[in-house]
Parts: sequence; C-alpha cells; structure tokens
Amino acid sequence: MREASRRPSFRRPRLRVVGPGWRPRQALGLLQLLLLALLGLPALLGVVTVAGLALTPPVDDLRPRVDAVLSAHGGTYVAIDAVPDQLSEALISIEDERFYQHRGIDTQGLVRALLADLYHRRALEGASTLSQQLVKNLYLQGDDDNWRKPQDLLLALKLEAKYDKHTVLADYLNSVYYGHQAWGVGRAARVYFHMAPAQLDLARASMLAGLPQAPSWLDPYRNPCAARGRQFAVLAQMAHVGYITADQAAKAYAEPIGFPCR
Repeated sequence: MREASRRPSFRRPRLRVVGPGWRPRQALGLLQLLLLALLGLPALLGVVTVAGLALTPPVDDLRPRVDAVLSAHGGTYVAIDAVPDQLSEALISIEDERFYQHRGIDTQGLVRALLADLYHRRALEGASTLSQQLVKNLYLQGDDDNWRKPQDLLLALKLEAKYDKHTVLADYLNSVYYGHQAWGVGRAARVYFHMAPAQLDLARASMLAGLPQAPSWLDPYRNPCAARGRQFAVLAQMAHVGYITADQAAKAYAEPIGFPCR
C-alpha cells in the first residue's frame, strides 16, 4: 500500500494564472481604468489640439507671405490655372499622394513613418504633407526644432480649414525653392527650361517636381545624374498612383531635356 501511495498523479494540476493575492475586484478595477483611459484619450487629445491651435499664429496672411518670398527673389506669382496638370500631379505623387483625401495631416503616412522609424531605431521617413511643408516654409523658419513639428501639424490643420486645396497647391508651387536661386515655379521653369510653366511637358514637369526634396543636391546644372534619378522616381510614382501609364513614364524619361547624365 505504501508503494501505491508513491505513484505519480496524472491528474491535471490547477494552474495559477494570476499572482498571489489577486481578487476579481482587482481585475474589474483594472478594466475600468483601461476603459476610462481609452475613453479619455480622445478627449485629452481634443483639449491639447484646441489649446495648441489657440497658441499657434493665424494663417490669414498666406498670400502676402508668398508674395514676399517671390518679391525677395525676383519671382512672380503663377495662378494654378497656368500650371499644367502634369506638374501638379507629379508633385502630389512624389510629395503627398493622399493630398486630396486628408485635411492637412496624413495620419496614415504618420503611422507608417513612425513604424519605420521605430523598426530602424532612427528617423528615416518623413510624413509631411504639402500643407505642413508650406506652413513650415512660410511661418516657422527659425523656430525651435522641438516645437516646430507640433506647430506645423497644428498650422496645417488651420491652413486647410481656411483655404481650399487649389489655394494650398498654388501657394506651395509659388513659394518653394527649386535650387539654382529659383524660388517659385515660374522662375524655376525659366531657369531650367527657358519657358513658362504652362509650356512644361511631362518630362520637364517631372524633373521640376522632384527638385524641392533636396534643391541644392538635385540641381540639374550641378548634378544632372542625381536630378535624373529623382525624375525617374517621380515618374515611377506617378505611374504607381495612376496618373500616367508605365509607357508614358518611360517615354518621358527617355525624352532629352538638356541635362544628360554621363
């Protein structure tokens, strides 16, 4: 009998799934806290956003600021109707493909960039919309870098609450730097191609649209191979988004436009 009592038991032991001293009331309390946090987070974000919007400068003087940039650099304002669709489409494709879907902030792009940065453990991707870039160029030059990103997010919301997409797009095209002392699309078209913006074809429009990313490095006169590489990226993205076909992209890239890469 003594031997039988020593036999191992194959009955399934009871598993302790929580720590000692745990009580059902504690679990209920944790769930309540979690629920309150989830419900309170949107309200907190709303309060922070409203407070931030109140602290950021107004955007009522958008066009005067664009005119000031052009005046300082010898440019003239070009109406959006005088900008070929292919230039607008090229710019949107490479800089802000969801431009017509968001209201100043591309949350999908922000999440993608954050995940990429966390994965690589360093800042690799940006997710600035055209609206964010516009307010950064016109309202936040010289501001502290730590405060600039929250500001450009809030100002982008303000901008698109006040102005329509055509205005935002036109003012971006007219105030951005294209390299080689060319500010604004009107001057850039003359500096690089000796023509008005309305005369730009797909090949030239795709070249111009890529320059604002790094205007000094991508200057076609100084670094034509880099500029051509960026043009290829713009055309590929236009085909990916659906503005043009792959054949159109290939033909545009093959067109000689005066900046051969040797």
